[in-house]
Amino acid sequence: MEGTSLVPMDATTRRPHLTTRLWAGLIRPRGGRRWDLFLRATGVVALLGIPIVVLIPGSVTLVWLSVLSLPANSPLSPVIPTAFEPLIMEAAKWESVWAVTVVATAAYLYMEYVNWHVYAWVLGWERLAGLRDRASVRWGIRHFGRSPFWTVVIFAFTPLPFWVARSLAILHGYPLRPFLIATAVGRLPRILFYAWFGGLVHVPTWILLSLIFGTAAAVILSRVIRGQPVLEEIGGAGDAGRRAA
Repeated sequence: MEGTSLVPMDATTRRPHLTTRLWAGLIRPRGGRRWDLFLRATGVVALLGIPIVVLIPGSVTLVWLSVLSLPANSPLSPVIPTAFEPLIMEAAKWESVWAVTVVATAAYLYMEYVNWHVYAWVLGWERLAGLRDRASVRWGIRHFGRSPFWTVVIFAFTPLPFWVARSLAILHGYPLRPFLIATAVGRLPRILFYAWFGGLVHVPTWILLSLIFGTAAAVILSRVIRGQPVLEEIGGAGDAGRRAA
């Protein structure tokens, strides 16, 4: 018929190129801001680990340690609060104490870098602008400012909730680089201890898994009983962020 081309339409004109579709899928947000950043951060490490395992098969233990350390120190960590240390102890059965310590510390700092930016985004919400005016927050910022570096070290080394130090550092305007250095100074000896203990004692894997899943089950059950969302930290940040936008 007149005006109708008999030449088949090129595949690229019918639908986007495969590379374009893959790229669009990679950059499309996944859930809330915290969940999206966590997935991307974990995906990067997992993808980098594939060629490392292929080229150096003996590195498989350190690769799975680096990948699994991320959710253990991510927004999921309140749900799996005892995951990180058992992972270190299990890896230390198969690799040297120092190799496990370096990899676990690097993975922790990588995730802390992501957490810092997420917290800075959350604390920058307009709806939280009055947070600095609270007496308890002003007191915390004032005392943090007296010795910010060693305050971060103490929080990183002890069982104190580290999100407090992270929040105070951001509210005080403490730079990211010294914050990460202080975090490493505090965390490294703690991680080294768990690696040394795991390599020395060889706690059975089933006990370590029971500790991880047992505490996670207790947290989840507690939240279900109280009527709270299981993934409250992830969902809540995303929803609140959309409401504040």
